[in-house]
Amino acid sequence: MRDSQPSFILGVDIGGTKVATLVVDGAGAPVASLLVPTDRTSPEATLSGVLTAIEQTLAQANLRPDQLHAVGMGVPGRVNSVSGEVDLAVNLNWHGIALGATVSERLGVPCFLENDVRAAALGVYRFCLERPVASFAYISVGTGISAGIIFEGHLHRGARGMAGEIGHISLERSGPRCPCGLRGCLETLAAGPAIASQAQIALAAGRPSLLQQLDHQQLTAADVYAAAAANDALACEITTQAGRYIAQAIHQIALTCDIEHIVLGGGVAQARDEFLRPIRRELAQMAAESPLVESLIDPSAVRLVPAGYAAGCWGAVAVAEAGVAATLTLETVPQQEEVR
Repeated sequence: MRDSQPSFILGVDIGGTKVATLVVDGAGAPVASLLVPTDRTSPEATLSGVLTAIEQTLAQANLRPDQLHAVGMGVPGRVNSVSGEVDLAVNLNWHGIALGATVSERLGVPCFLENDVRAAALGVYRFCLERPVASFAYISVGTGISAGIIFEGHLHRGARGMAGEIGHISLERSGPRCPCGLRGCLETLAAGPAIASQAQIALAAGRPSLLQQLDHQQLTAADVYAAAAANDALACEITTQAGRYIAQAIHQIALTCDIEHIVLGGGVAQARDEFLRPIRRELAQMAAESPLVESLIDPSAVRLVPAGYAAGCWGAVAVAEAGVAATLTLETVPQQEEVR
């Protein structure tokens, strides 16, 4: 028998390397969560893996699908939040995937979709900020780099659903080739794989470093930041340069949108102070050189998400809540009588 008032919400954060889930009850308290690797052997395998992760999460929470009020999902790429379709999710090789309809049909409950970083931005805005702000940007630095921007409580998606794709701002026209086709995009210079690649190239060239003790082919950005924390010269050089590039992106967002509050997150940001320090240092240098920058950006106001906060999962929960609220609003709007 179906519960008359299902109250649980399931949030799903789909990434290029992992699928994370979170179930919360009607009071917003966590009930169950799961973290599994993303199966990228094929688009179909990726979708099947997401559905399996959802079922495992419900089993862990001892819940039936009909006890869910809604499902929210954060997905990389271009997401049509109305149709529930995912397109141009390059890291997942998803193009024209009817994700929302598939999940909704499988579980028998409404499913609401949003771009993963915009979802995370909504989650941070909804659950993490100490005070209300009029404008807000969340920048995720991980396998890729992207931003979610909120004005007056509303996500800015853009005319084509691609607002915030700052990872493809070209900062070095002679830099590495990006999958988007350009050279020197921010992602090729400061995302996790780029940081690891720079370390691998330097080590192969014979640069001395604490990183020599590790398997060069398995190096991660986390390894590089850990070495930087130990004052390794090569690692400090790489992380300092990455921080400069990210600061440039923050500068461009601040100039374009005049953002009140900026929060950084993502896998690379888990290096915490070692990640944040060079960014703030570069922003402070910019502010010292430009009264305009000084008036727009307070380096100390550029902050990290709280340690351990699953921004993607909480963002997916926020997407579900927003979707349910919008649906209820539409249902309660009085219909105009037919003009005769």
